[in-house]
Amino acid sequence: HVIGLNHSAIGVENVGSAKSPLTKAQLKANEELIRYLTKRYGIEYLIGHYEYKLFIGHELWKESDPNSLTEKTDPGESFMQKIRKRTKDLELKGPPAR
Repeated sequence: HVIGLNHSAIGVENVGSAKSPLTKAQLKANEELIRYLTKRYGIEYLIGHYEYKLFIGHELWKESDPNSLTEKTDPGESFMQKIRKRTKDLELKGPPAR
């Protein structure tokens, strides 16, 4: 799912683009899925794909090949702000601060 965190991450892929942005239905579906997975598996973190590099040096980081790092932009800051607002009550951690 995500470089450096595959051993501990569950990935959710949302299909969208600049011309076809993510929808309210996708936001709602993500919220419901996050709530289910958190209850079922004790999820601690909620991050966007674009935030994965912020885990470099963190105890969860397990990537040994620096050539594997790529630039990610999904699902976008706006979507992550919305999903974090909707799931605030779950008290999920974001990426580590740098």
